[in-house]
Amino acid sequence: MQRRDAIEAYASGSSLLHIYRTWGIHRSTLQRLVRRAVSAHPDGRLWGFRALVPQVRVQPYERSKVPHVLVHGKAGNAGSFGQLLQRHCSLAEQLRREIETGKVVLQPDEPGRLVGVKAVAQRFQQACRELGLGAGDYPLNQVDKAVRSLARTLRGWIQDEFDLAARAAGRRIKPASALRQPPERGSADAFDTVEFDAHKMDVRLKVVDNDPLGGEQSYEIERVWLLAIIDVATRCVLGYNLSLQRECNRFDAIETFKRAVTPAKTPELTLPGLRLLPSGGFVSQALEQTRYACWRQIRLDNARAHLAATSLDVVCEALGCAADFGPAYQPDDRPFIERFFGTVAATLSQRLPGAVKGRDAAQQTLKRLRDPADTLRLLVTTQELEELLHLTVWNYHGTPHAGLGGLTPLEMMRRHVLGIGRQPIRLRLIPKPLRERPVLLHDPVLCRVHGNLGRGERPYITFYHVRYTSERLARSSGLIGQRLRIHYDPTDVRTLWACTEDGYILDDLFASGLWRNEPHSLRLRQQIFKAKRARELDFGPGDNPIEAFLALRRKQAGKRRRAASDIAQVKRERQTAKPPPSDPASETVTPVQPLSPLAKGPVKGKALRIARGYSR
Repeated sequence: MQRRDAIEAYASGSSLLHIYRTWGIHRSTLQRLVRRAVSAHPDGRLWGFRALVPQVRVQPYERSKVPHVLVHGKAGNAGSFGQLLQRHCSLAEQLRREIETGKVVLQPDEPGRLVGVKAVAQRFQQACRELGLGAGDYPLNQVDKAVRSLARTLRGWIQDEFDLAARAAGRRIKPASALRQPPERGSADAFDTVEFDAHKMDVRLKVVDNDPLGGEQSYEIERVWLLAIIDVATRCVLGYNLSLQRECNRFDAIETFKRAVTPAKTPELTLPGLRLLPSGGFVSQALEQTRYACWRQIRLDNARAHLAATSLDVVCEALGCAADFGPAYQPDDRPFIERFFGTVAATLSQRLPGAVKGRDAAQQTLKRLRDPADTLRLLVTTQELEELLHLTVWNYHGTPHAGLGGLTPLEMMRRHVLGIGRQPIRLRLIPKPLRERPVLLHDPVLCRVHGNLGRGERPYITFYHVRYTSERLARSSGLIGQRLRIHYDPTDVRTLWACTEDGYILDDLFASGLWRNEPHSLRLRQQIFKAKRARELDFGPGDNPIEAFLALRRKQAGKRRRAASDIAQVKRERQTAKPPPSDPASETVTPVQPLSPLAKGPVKGKALRIARGYSR
């Protein structure tokens, strides 16, 4: 207390002589106390008045002398182990890795007891030998090889850092960011911060395919992914999407973004017994003000589909929001989307007949697949899963939420948007061109216009092995050799939207042949030509490539679930496809000319003249 009063008097301007006469503290002692008080504490703050307590060490002990050789004793080398770790940083990093990888186990029932120290000490001594330390150097010149100092250092690190203690105890902890309240994380308003992630649903699904003979065949598909975007402040699901691929790609992520910013429609349910709650609904369907609304910040993980340049361009440039990538391998840093996935698993996927539960899910699935008595009769189809997912999200928005004080997510969204009991939020809408053409969310590609005036070949472009043209492009011979900026929808590539590099907008480009009438995605076309390059598939100019691909996958679906997933993807694209595009050039009706009278008598042959540019 005397030291504190002396420093306060010194800070207020009192003289050193007055302080010495009043509290008996010499000027050198006072200056030393001030230096101790303004030094940094290990907790990140200054020592402050804590450094004025007598016999308190501000700096840890650092040994300066060379360690003694102790063959028959254990005392006299205080601070030698810390001196060793300071000289060789690789040894300290090795010890920390031993804790992080679970090589050292902390017994929760017996505080302070470590298991596995002996094996860690052996590896530590081997590392010391690799660094060039011999039998006459510390710690190999000690009677116990500094095992007690090693255990004491490990125990001190574990006690100082909770993350290391939890890993040593074999427990999974939540990071500090997952325990913060929404206002502290900048999510006090709706459409301020959203979270996006993908979830692999642990459920077995089947696809019912109609073969050419009219019969039904059931195949089990490989897997299904659920991608969703949830608003942090209101817990409303702004958009979601299902992917039947083995892994999610950037197109699935961008498709989820597109569904989140575009208006949603009331789902059409065909399964008996399903009922939509009157209090539920989708955000854009219940509140017209939120149509085409975008968020300020989106939280993602470090998946490759999220880190792709295309996905980042959509998030940061097209939508104009900030991307917050959390730490790797810590899903609890995005607790709200993970909790929604848990709700979907508890209320939907785990209640289906084909649910796969427990840690040994893969082994159980493999055992059931090998069982000849196992049947696919009770499994749900992909279409049924989509309807159940629509119902789940709809009713989720109308169910009271414990994290919202008993309010439903839609009621909380109405309070934020309409300003009930608070200031109304200010929504930021996406630009009008994106509303009219959501395909602009995808990064464009540059395609060169081909054609030849000498051979009479009209202008066209080639996009993923298929020719595209239109009435205006076919007449624009001046575009031959130039590059066009092509925008496309990966879910339906029958039609492209093109413009020149200087911004002149052309009309829609249509695929040639049967590619124009058959709905298909970009991934399906890539799979078709991949099979053709592998000589697994062969089709001519007049054949339907998609039907040929389906015939190939039907032969493989009995043994390969990935082939069944391709069949399910084709059926899903055909069910959700729009009507086939109409080409204005094809709608132009050419008047039929009357037939000329037939020639009579012998017909005289006429010599043909081959134009230049053709081979004879």
